[in-house]
Amino acid sequence: MTWTDRPAPSLDDFAVLARRAFEALPAEVRRQAGEVAFRIDDFASDALLADLEIEDPFELTGFHAAADPSPPTMFLYRRPILDEWCERGDVPLGELVVQVLAYELGKVAGVPVDYETGSQAGWAGTLAPSLEDFAEIAGQALEGLPPPIRAAVGDVQVRVEEFADDETLDALGIAEAFELTGVYEGVDLTRRSLFDAVPGTSAIRLFRRPILDEWCEGEVGFQSLVQHVLVHEVAHHFGFSDAGIDQVERS
Repeated sequence: MTWTDRPAPSLDDFAVLARRAFEALPAEVRRQAGEVAFRIDDFASDALLADLEIEDPFELTGFHAAADPSPPTMFLYRRPILDEWCERGDVPLGELVVQVLAYELGKVAGVPVDYETGSQAGWAGTLAPSLEDFAEIAGQALEGLPPPIRAAVGDVQVRVEEFADDETLDALGIAEAFELTGVYEGVDLTRRSLFDAVPGTSAIRLFRRPILDEWCEGEVGFQSLVQHVLVHEVAHHFGFSDAGIDQVERS
């Protein structure tokens, strides 16, 4: 997939993936499962997590609930599945949904369930955005700045990493790596002097997993989010504080 301004897969997208995943299971497994209702939520309920003694909701990707007399229900949890999809990076989303479904139905049957990958159309065959995808969009965003701003920015390197390192997090007083989507490193223009030595190349570092985590939360497009983070860090190059940047964006 060419990454444009597409929002993250929605609950409705997951409902389609779930049905395709079920059809990818062997006919005998589908026959034994019978009529299965699918329910897609962002996370498991607090009550279910407590019953299963799971503290972190991201640890539960699916759950098969037998319901009598109603049809059994297969719960799939969008955010934990997307989190695993982003972490692994090498598994298409549709295949990952099939794996979750096969694992949960296998627990019910008491035996492992083999499966095919199923349809690769749309989201089913899509890998999570890679470091290279981020770098491409960030580069386009940088070159797409208005010419006067692009000229003023000068020689800025854009680097994409999975997470900020501990040294960077400690320097900023940030305890959780998912809280930092990007950082500008260098001397901003407002603090440079004509008498300064030639400054080293400034750098904008973007962090893939925190940006993807934010993307998975809502309706914002992927390209827009990457551009927003990059422009936010470019603003630091011109000496804007976070509060100043927020004020400009609100206006």
